[in-house]
Amino acid sequence: MDNKKSHKMITAIGYLIRTIGQENPLLNLLIFLCIVSTVGASFLLVYIPSLAVHAVENRVNAASFIALAAMAVGYIAVLAVQRGAQGGRGMRQLFLGRSLLYRIFLRRMEYDYAYTESMEGRQAYEKARQVCWWGTDFRLLLEGLMDLFVCVFSFLLYSGILSTLNPLLIILLLALSAVNYLMLRRAQRANDVRRDEQAAESGKLFSLINAFKNTKIGKDVRLYHMANGLEAMLDKSLKKLQGINLEFQKKMAQAQSMEGVTTALRDGAAYLYLIYQACNGAITISEFVFYFGVISQFSNFVTVCVQSFGTLQMGCSGVLAVKDYLEMEEVVDTESGDQKSFPENVSIEFEDVCFSYDGKTNVLDHFNLKIQNGEKIALVGINGAGKTTLVKLICGLYSPQSGQIYIQGRPALSMSFRERASYMAVLFQENLILPYSVAENVSLRPLKNTDEALVTECLKEVGLLEAVNGYDSGIYTQMTKAVTEKGISLSGGQQQKLLMARVLYRISSALWILDEPTASLDPVAESETYTQFHQLCGNRTCIYISHRLASTRFLDRIVVLENGKIIETGTHQELMQYGGQYARLFSIQSQYYKEETTNA
Repeated sequence: MDNKKSHKMITAIGYLIRTIGQENPLLNLLIFLCIVSTVGASFLLVYIPSLAVHAVENRVNAASFIALAAMAVGYIAVLAVQRGAQGGRGMRQLFLGRSLLYRIFLRRMEYDYAYTESMEGRQAYEKARQVCWWGTDFRLLLEGLMDLFVCVFSFLLYSGILSTLNPLLIILLLALSAVNYLMLRRAQRANDVRRDEQAAESGKLFSLINAFKNTKIGKDVRLYHMANGLEAMLDKSLKKLQGINLEFQKKMAQAQSMEGVTTALRDGAAYLYLIYQACNGAITISEFVFYFGVISQFSNFVTVCVQSFGTLQMGCSGVLAVKDYLEMEEVVDTESGDQKSFPENVSIEFEDVCFSYDGKTNVLDHFNLKIQNGEKIALVGINGAGKTTLVKLICGLYSPQSGQIYIQGRPALSMSFRERASYMAVLFQENLILPYSVAENVSLRPLKNTDEALVTECLKEVGLLEAVNGYDSGIYTQMTKAVTEKGISLSGGQQQKLLMARVLYRISSALWILDEPTASLDPVAESETYTQFHQLCGNRTCIYISHRLASTRFLDRIVVLENGKIIETGTHQELMQYGGQYARLFSIQSQYYKEETTNA
């Protein structure tokens, strides 16, 4: 084994032992009992038959019978300890995987958003999640480690015994066992390839399965006859995963066949030598039985020892994937910072900012924009103009490749993420409604940490309290039917009011950002929602994003974006008089709404 692989294996074993010590210390004790009892049981299994034959050869007396009975009782006791320890170990191994799965989920939410959203981040999460969900790699590494310790102790014990018979016998057994090790290394390399291919394809499969869980797609599936297409996609992923596993099993079968051949040669040679010695009177019948058992156990443990290295290598890759994911440094800075009080509103300034997702094409190209304290502005433009990217940069979800962003005159990068987020209340297009109470969906906190009086006040302010109080449990009513049939589903307009209440709940926020949260509403409902937001925001700084220009014409300023640059800026009236891109888009949309009203 090369130094790099040895280092990886040692690192994985060290991490596993530390993790067990942190998560379930009793598991370490059970592992120790498994190792000791396995070695003890194997030796007693060899020694007891030879002791019985020796007693028969020399005629059984009371002392011999008592010694034999004591050995038998001892073997039963050791076996009971071994089985009990193995049973307890199995359950705690399962709990270990589930505990780490929980930690991975929480850790993912702490990582930098840009990394989490990237292909690298998604693949790393998926691989670590699979390892913990199935628990196979932890089991392989733990069993490989246990087998290795058992083999080391057994090798010392049985090689010492066999050396009294013939030292060359040990060399023969080890040489043939080395061939087995080479076969297992080949299988391990195939397993590494399988795991990487499986992680990539499983990501597609689970994405498809998660889509199936979303009841909202049921209408599309039926109306657009998607069932056959989705079934074909699912079948393709399953067949590919099956092909990956079949190829791996084929290579494993080849390795196991070669192992069987070398094992037969190894054990056959040892047994023929033992028979030859017995026939020549070099050893007694009881010694023959004893050495026969020793060779059987030695051969077995040499095979297991060889296999244990392969098992360790198979398991360490997955365990290291979990370790690497949990110990990465791509963590959001959540320190509270030195902010003493919250301002009523904030200013935002982009100074020569460049940003690219792929490092090649700039989404924002030397971008400059200043938003004054308390100003209400709209960002408009076609898809891909850079509107949502601007919002993510302001929020700190991404950082610019060059240039500077200032919040209240301070460089944004000098602020902790938590301090930066404390200025803001943001609503994105993707609405987050959790299967918890209305109160918890407003506060986005556990109920025990929720200010229920503030929730009630916010719901009243947005005009949703009366509807919520219409339910038997009021603000404690469970939302969505994901957990219970009694869960409620709000209409589109009511859902927007809930989101308004969520924003209002953050009373300290000095900046409101609305990134098309009303895209699913009709134009009239969206316009009414934006108007209500405008009335509620008071002196706060507000940034609105909408494709429907009529919803934002009442704002202080409208900024028109195209290809990451500002092409027009001004009030609705100024831009209409200018007759540029905004005026053309507004005229097209206005004509559409007029036609729609006429047809209705």
